Amino acid sequence: MTIPIRLQEVPLARIDLAEAAWEMAAGADLDRLTASLREVGLLNPPWLRTQPGGQRFRVVTGSRRLKAAADLGWQEITVRLAPEGAPDFYCLLVHLIDNAFTRGFNLREQADLAARLLTHCDRETVAARYLPYLGLPPSQAFLSRLVKTAGLEAPWQELAASGRLALTAAARLADWDPAARAAAWPFLDSLRLSQSKQEELLDQVALLARREGLSPAAVLARDELRRALTDPDRTPQERTEMVRRRLYAQVYPRLSAAREAFETVLARLGWKLTPRFRLHPPAVFEGPDFHLEIKFRDAPELQQLLAEIDRLTRQEEFADLTRG
Repeated sequence: MTIPIRLQEVPLARIDLAEAAWEMAAGADLDRLTASLREVGLLNPPWLRTQPGGQRFRVVTGSRRLKAAADLGWQEITVRLAPEGAPDFYCLLVHLIDNAFTRGFNLREQADLAARLLTHCDRETVAARYLPYLGLPPSQAFLSRLVKTAGLEAPWQELAASGRLALTAAARLADWDPAARAAAWPFLDSLRLSQSKQEELLDQVALLARREGLSPAAVLARDELRRALTDPDRTPQERTEMVRRRLYAQVYPRLSAAREAFETVLARLGWKLTPRFRLHPPAVFEGPDFHLEIKFRDAPELQQLLAEIDRLTRQEEFADLTRG
């Protein structure tokens, strides 16, 4: 569908930016955009549509450009004005495609746009035709996760906009009840977790909840997890690892105990004194094979490390440790 458009000078004071405030809040600061407007002017005019009454304008796309122009003190700006009667779907596509080729979208925007597209198209069309504009594969699975993400509460939306909530984790959270999501919030908000570690935390909590007949909220309320999360004497990285270790110990108590005993003996024997070599036990402590990792820069260092390893392996307790 092609609709004729026209360029027009519009006073900034007559543009309603409040409706597009979420778009501006979701992105990075405007310093580079402001500098660009100052140096070379407006290269890509924003799109507006006329409000009922014809005196004010609604933003279709380009709210960051409008905010940057206002910060520079501009009184008027050149815009592309969609004609009256332009369908909502057309304006939605203008916003989608304009941003897809200029800045891309964060997760909150991806989820919001996917949900809005589904009010106009079937799921197959949205997945196949429009998810690539959002920077995502044309997959029904991705679309389902986006729809779930779009239904999360405002704090989660903000976390998604900041890039600190993964799509897979957001979809898992959407399957939890509101109380469970509220209990998970301090963990996902304060711990810096990669996508895989977010999934790991949520999956382990869900597993414990099913195994013990509890809610995820009850699992996350346990004192040992809360203490690990808020320990003031540890760095954020240390708190993250402590939470993960304590969850792991609850999910796999015997394996965790075996690993801790193994690490304790290695430390007592002196294997922890240098980061240049590491001894790893058999996978899940089953099987005969240990794994030795050595880092060295040159032949003399390797010879020195091998001599130290030879000394350590001659200890009787080490023989007991590796005998199984």
